[in-house]
Amino acid sequence: MFINNREIPVELLYYSALSARAELTANEKYQMEIVKKGYEGECQYDKIFDEIDHSNLYIFRDVYLKTGNTTTQYDSIVITDDRVTVNEIKNFQGDFHYSKDNWYKNGYLLEDDAFAQLRRAQGKLMRLAKNSALNFEVTGALIFINDDFRLTSDTDAIWDKTIVRSHLRSYLRNLNNAQRGNKAKKIANIINKHRVNNTYFNEKADISRLKSGFYCGECRSYNLIKRRFHFTCGNCGTIETSETHLLRAISDHKYLFYNQPITKKTILRLIDHQLPKSTLARMMNKHCNIEYKGRSSTYKYKYYDFNAALKIIKGCRYKNTIIKPM
Repeated sequence: MFINNREIPVELLYYSALSARAELTANEKYQMEIVKKGYEGECQYDKIFDEIDHSNLYIFRDVYLKTGNTTTQYDSIVITDDRVTVNEIKNFQGDFHYSKDNWYKNGYLLEDDAFAQLRRAQGKLMRLAKNSALNFEVTGALIFINDDFRLTSDTDAIWDKTIVRSHLRSYLRNLNNAQRGNKAKKIANIINKHRVNNTYFNEKADISRLKSGFYCGECRSYNLIKRRFHFTCGNCGTIETSETHLLRAISDHKYLFYNQPITKKTILRLIDHQLPKSTLARMMNKHCNIEYKGRSSTYKYKYYDFNAALKIIKGCRYKNTIIKPM
């Protein structure tokens, strides 16, 4: 069973919010596409695992574990009584060659070695096992999720750690054939105690680049017409409540200025004062936790992202009317 949800990566939420409020540079577009493609591959892995069945397993997805003084990210950790299996998921596409610890695509040397990444991830869990009261085996494999991926190599040792799309279902079935008992639960508890937040992400948007105001959730146009409780998009006709727009703006702020304090002042600036201060205060008190610091106060968004917030307000009195562009 999946222990935790696979959330949209912090990096992708940052680039998504930035692209709605600024023109992305060529490098930002490239980085956004890499993160997006990786996340899509991980979601495909989850979908196939759901279809195969994972009832005999404990599975952590997209978690960061701190062991010693280092933090390591894991795409998937599969736990049984017998072992812990690390799955690093790669959404590579095209023809690749692996030789002498180097990866090549179309003859060009690539920067990272996915097998070295897998070995490091396994090593951190081995250290965790050694330092715990439980002694568990750690194995791993690279999952190449894209069916348009082809790999050649003069190193035979890699093939037992290489799972391509056509072999993925049989590989996952074999994992699920193992037993999940009391030992697996204890291992999962140990791993869970070492979970931490993403410590690698440190991007912060330049506020001078950002366009302020509300924008349409469908077409991202800033051409909005203010009604009493709604904004109507003058471009595509989509109608969204003021609350929906504010929740999207707070989510944008959370990821554009990650780990930075949220205040009414910073939100008012981001939304270009398109809501009265009293309305803003009421809605922020509803959807944020207040953190008092002397005479001032900051806010912490209650939700992971805008989509999580939207699920909470679906039953509100004033509803959104989404009009898909032609």
